[in-house]
Amino acid sequence: MKLRTNVFDLWVFHKEKVEPEYLLFHTSQEKADKWFKGGRFWQNPGEFIADGEEVIDAIKRCLRDLNLTYKHIWVAEHTYIIYNSRRKNIEIIPVFAAEVEKKDEIPLSWENSEWGWYTADEVLKRIKFRGLKDGLHWTREYISENSAPLQELMLE
Repeated sequence: MKLRTNVFDLWVFHKEKVEPEYLLFHTSQEKADKWFKGGRFWQNPGEFIADGEEVIDAIKRCLRDLNLTYKHIWVAEHTYIIYNSRRKNIEIIPVFAAEVEKKDEIPLSWENSEWGWYTADEVLKRIKFRGLKDGLHWTREYISENSAPLQELMLE
């Protein structure tokens, strides 16, 4: 078993309405059958960090792959640890946030069957995992729903 630190969560949000909306993806049945014993779930974007790649570059790559233009990228001041049964590793997952310009079309990969922009309350009705819930909490607290986001957490 290895300890892996090459993955991150990214809470992507826009502020075109009164309250921010966050981007979620629903896993495809193909991904669920391949890696999660058929269980499908909602999740925020995330990505692997390539060997030698800086995390900020991996975040930008993730946003480019989603055809999203970012306004700012922050560290959300939260990290969580999971056992990943698919990879048989313990993973330390840092959480980041990106404010973006809203898009009405987000490309789907084979891993996701649908996507949507949701308020925090709508997100919390969809997500199941503690790490995602805690990451959203701290993103809201420090950044997306803070009237004066903590500038010292801004990466770009």
